[in-house]
Amino acid sequence: MDKKIGETVPAAALDALKDITLTFANAMGMLKIYPPDHSSVVSVRNELWIKLAAFLQSHWELDIEVRETAFIYEGLIIYEDKNLLKSLPYLFFKDGLERLSFRNGLDEAEFSDFLDLVKTDALLPAEEGDIVNALWEREFLHIGYQTAVDYLEAKIPAFDRKPWEAPVDTAAFTRGRIDLAPEDMDAILKASLSLGMKDALDPADLTAPLDKKETQFIETLLDTERAIPAEKEFLDLFFELLTLEDRPASIATMLQFLIGHHGELLKKGDYGHAAVLLALMDALIKEGEREAPTKSRDIDLIARRIREGVSLTGLKSQALGGRVEDPAGFFRYLARIGGRALPLAADLFEELEDGIARSENFSFLKEIGRQNLDALVGLARDSLPFLSKGIIAILTQMKDRRTIPYLARFKDSTVKAVRLEAARALAALDDPLARKILRSFAADPDPEVREAARRGPDQGP
Repeated sequence: MDKKIGETVPAAALDALKDITLTFANAMGMLKIYPPDHSSVVSVRNELWIKLAAFLQSHWELDIEVRETAFIYEGLIIYEDKNLLKSLPYLFFKDGLERLSFRNGLDEAEFSDFLDLVKTDALLPAEEGDIVNALWEREFLHIGYQTAVDYLEAKIPAFDRKPWEAPVDTAAFTRGRIDLAPEDMDAILKASLSLGMKDALDPADLTAPLDKKETQFIETLLDTERAIPAEKEFLDLFFELLTLEDRPASIATMLQFLIGHHGELLKKGDYGHAAVLLALMDALIKEGEREAPTKSRDIDLIARRIREGVSLTGLKSQALGGRVEDPAGFFRYLARIGGRALPLAADLFEELEDGIARSENFSFLKEIGRQNLDALVGLARDSLPFLSKGIIAILTQMKDRRTIPYLARFKDSTVKAVRLEAARALAALDDPLARKILRSFAADPDPEVREAARRGPDQGP
């Protein structure tokens, strides 16, 4: 197998083959993780096809020998991956495939079908997947393969071959039942005793049909699982992989993907999952501060870049244009953006006409008040009177003595309705400081405001 470059394969061709098989492995890795329409997946598939098509034009055929952990061409290793859990050569080798060939005449559609077939098989459990069987069923015109079985069958005379007939009970497909062999049943019973159970399990309990309560429980679990959006499952899986990843180059690639994926979510108006993405990044930053500080800093850098790159003008246009289908998710997203989004929330509170969106905005501002009263009251402006009244309502609902100095700031508002709401809010508080501040409202130029300031907490508005 050890041959010098140039004896059978020119150096340029060998480099091209190594590049093709490496791109093939990268493409399959991305196909298993990302959705098929993701920009990175589309890009790597196109790159792989261009490289393979160029090779076939000049060499007519690419015939690869498949080993357990490597692809071989003319006795030379052109790709190797010894990690069997993700090794592309092993994916083919484990099912008995010995050679894989691509012939001139192969078009992009046929090759795309081949990639999808390999991806589908790779995502199946090991005991279910069979790449050789899948290739046999598909019958590609310009993609060939050879297995150990092909060689053996050629040596077996036709008269010695006997068709294999498996007794299949098709009615069993809908019973939802697994019948255990006697020895398996005994093993379960013995295991129940070894686990500390007082009595062995009753064999009748193992084979009895589910009762109504058990059936409802299982159905509830299934309904709950089906209710989880595919995007949420994808993000959870992606961040689980990012948590486990420790190679700097791979981490950098994954973080670059997050920037692009965040942008795609915004294009689709999926602000709820964009908020989930940022929340998962924040959680990973916090978790990694001790064990992986460098990784945590890199993620924090990307998270800040994402937040700073968001167009607040674009978000405002989406909201006011009625193109936000999930107001709750939109304002959860603004909360994740942080301080930059506060002026936008203030403007939207004044301008939004949709009742649901305005309610979600009010909840968003209320949460800000719980965390930072200065930030909340700092949003109030005479040019936004509706917002100022909303902030006063939030301060009133808090029923906290700390809000009194903040209510006092509205005494100098140029808008009568704002001063009136502030006076009523202070008058409703049975507090010496509130009564002291109300005296300053007694000189208000509007008689309705002065009257509200004179009323006590038990007199109402």
